Formats: sequence, C-alpha cells, structure tokens
Amino acid sequence: MSVGRPEKPLAQDAGPATAFALELRRLRAAAGSPSYRELARRALFSASVLSDAAAGYRLPTLQVALAFAEACGGDRADWERRWRAAAGRAGDEPGPSTKAAPQGQEPRLRAAAVRELLPVPAQLPMEPRRPAGRARELAEAHALTAPGGGPAAPLVIHGQTGVGKSALALRLAHELAADLPDGQLYVSLGAAADGRKDAAGIAGGLLRSLGIPPERIPDDHAQRIGLYRSVLHERRLLVVLDGTLHERQVRDLLVATPHSRIVVTARSRLLGLDGVRRLALPVLDRDESMELLAGILGAERLAGAPRAGLMLAQACGDLPLALTLAARRLAARPEALLTEAVAQLVSGSGLFGRLRVGDESLAEHYEDAYRRLTPGARLVLRRFARTRARPSVDGVTRTSAAALAPLPEPSAESVEEPVEEPVEDLLETVVDSGLLERTDVPGQYGLPPLVRQFALAQPAPTAAGPDPEQHRAQRGRPAIPAA
Repeated sequence: MSVGRPEKPLAQDAGPATAFALELRRLRAAAGSPSYRELARRALFSASVLSDAAAGYRLPTLQVALAFAEACGGDRADWERRWRAAAGRAGDEPGPSTKAAPQGQEPRLRAAAVRELLPVPAQLPMEPRRPAGRARELAEAHALTAPGGGPAAPLVIHGQTGVGKSALALRLAHELAADLPDGQLYVSLGAAADGRKDAAGIAGGLLRSLGIPPERIPDDHAQRIGLYRSVLHERRLLVVLDGTLHERQVRDLLVATPHSRIVVTARSRLLGLDGVRRLALPVLDRDESMELLAGILGAERLAGAPRAGLMLAQACGDLPLALTLAARRLAARPEALLTEAVAQLVSGSGLFGRLRVGDESLAEHYEDAYRRLTPGARLVLRRFARTRARPSVDGVTRTSAAALAPLPEPSAESVEEPVEEPVEDLLETVVDSGLLERTDVPGQYGLPPLVRQFALAQPAPTAAGPDPEQHRAQRGRPAIPAA
C-alpha cells in the first residue's frame, strides 16, 4: 500500500467549512482511505489542494469539492447540493466561477472520465551515459528551474550541434523527477518531427498521456491549450520538449507554474520566446573531455596513452558527440594500440567522415542544421571554412560584395525573390543553427574544426537558386505540401 500525504488536522471550528470537510473525510474513509496521491491522479487536482479541501479551514471551490467526491465514488449531484448548502450557510453566494458548466462544454476534466487508475506517465528516455563534467552547468540549471518564491519559468538549454543539450536536459529531468510525482512527459521535436508538430497537436498528445480520454480533449485549439495549462497548474509534472526547431512549436506550451517544471532544448537561443530562462551550453573543457574518453575507453587504457587522448580531444574540438562517437569506434578495437588507432582516426582531414557508429553519425546532425540555413548563410559558412579566417562581422562586410558571389537571379518559376540579409543576421543565423560559436569578443565568432571539414565538403550554394520551401519556413509561412 502506498504511503500518502499525511492528513492535515481538522480545523477546530470554522463553521460550515469544518462540517463540510468532515463529510469529505467520511467519504474518503468509506472509499477505503486512498492516499491523497491516488486521489490526485483521479481528480487531476494536486494532493495538497485535495488535502486542504478536507482540512476545514475554508470551504473549497465547487470544482475541487466535486473532483474530491467523484474520486472517492461520491455522487456528483448529491455533493453539489451539499456544497451549495454549506456555501449558503457560510454566506458565500456562488458566483459565475462556481456554477456548473453545461454538459459537453465543461473544459475541465472530471474524475468520472477516468474511472480507472492509470499509471503515472514516465516518458523520459534512458540516459545513455551520465554526462562527463557538467557539474557547474547542472547546478546552474537547477538554480534556473527553482521557483524562487514564485512560479518557475521554463528553462531553454541551447548550444551548438552535438554539445550535449539533450544529455544535460535528461540528467536534470531525472534529478527533478523525484519532486514531481505526477509524472514526466517527453516530446522529441527535432529532425524526425521535421517541424510538422504544432503546439495544439503536442498538447493533445500530452493530455492523452495523462489519461484524459480523447472525447474530453477539446477540438478547439485554444481550449485544448487552456486545458493543458490548467493541468500543469494543478499537478506536479515535468515536461521536456527536446530538439525544438523554432519558437512556434513550443510558445503556447510554455507556462510558469508553482508546481510543474518545463525544460526545452534547442540549437537556437529561441530569442522570440519571452518569460523563459536560458542556459548556454559550451563544449567541454579539456579535463572533461579526458573524463568522457576514460568513461568509454577505460581509465587504464587511456592512462597508458594520455597524449593520444589529448590529440583526439583537440581534433574533436572537445565536442561531446564527436568524442563519444570516436571513443566508441576505438573501444570496438580493444586489441589496437591506442596511440596508433587515434593517429589513424585523425589523420588527414577525414576525421569528420569517420565519426559514425551504427545508425548515429555527426554528419546527419550537421546536415540537418545546414539544410535549414538560407543560401546566403551557407555561403558565409563555406567562405570562412575555405579561407580559415576567423568569422567576424567585419570579415563578412569586406567580402560580401564580390568574394561571396551574389545569389543567382530568381527564375520565372521562383515563388518569391531571395531575401537580402544584414551581415549580423547572417552570422547569427549560423549561430542559431548550431554550426558557429559566439565568442566573448564583440563581432567575432568561432568555427569548430569539424564544422570546417563539413562545410568544405558541401557543394557551392550558388549552384542552385534559393529554396522557396526554405524561405517560407523561415518567414513563418506554411510550406506547399509535396505531391
């Protein structure tokens, strides 16, 4: 039997409120004294709200009273009469918020719709490996998700491709889950979703995961979002929105609540979102890179060839995904001398193409990010990769007229003309794609070594005209469906 929330002491004498609370306690006892956590799952109000209702210090709202009663098997009409009698004796005139909504129009889930006790959703993926290092970033993430005396704002974890955003979010989520007993919800919004998931569709899926029958989920998008927000407000839930592509996917799903927590990951900083907190995730420092390699290769093997580990970390730019893929390849050859194996892996300029293990590769992540860039942004990226110049606003300005080569004139079949982008916007677009790093020097950026190898292998963006579908997506217009 589960141990529920301890019963709060009944108020000594608060008049009708105390008498009504005593009736609720008797009903709960007749139902077998289920824990308040069990009642919360059935009623979709938090355990603390239900416990307060049976404490007798104040009369609960009609919605809470009916949810409590139905969760214990009470008759809805009978308990509505009891509540109105108690409210009348207390001198509280039931207002518009306490009147019963017409049948079929009530947006709130009633316990009668979920007669069966459904399991608490636990949708977090398994952590593949505890992130190396990241103690500072994890502590900062905990601080940013703490309520701090008020509702907790959603947290956006952002950074370059392969830096370990999802890994950190999952570590944070597993640690937060202990204090969020009503469940953990997880949605992947990355390349597989391809941007087709909208907020209303995501909200519908999350509500079904919480046990709300489809017929109780409003068809109207605004009402559906409203129900989703109400559930987050009343329950202690964790929501992870992983791999967000743009603000429109998640804007309506973000809400600051006193109990629930929301964590978002994205390559972009998602600057269009207001009221969120942001955590920029950098690459590992060199000691953390060595810790990651030791965790996969074995501390003893790495200790026998530390210079090989340092060489690999430098070649990978201390990028967690690149280091992980490289180490897995090396771990699959335990008989090979680590020094020789690393030298073969990083020789020439072929390391990027070798960072593939099974169905996981760094190239796929970079290709997805590159595909979403405008032609102008692709040109800038390839320019810096080819010249090995440090990416900067001044560098783009000096070369934008001739060296970057103008985009081709739109053909008669082009749906819309190419967009001329300001220099700063071009570079910030590449930053938000996860292929360029911002530095502490104003106007200067960092080009990761593996991104350089990737960009040099791409065909010239000027070989084809602008992609109309891409321009629509970036302007927020719906794409034309494929035939």
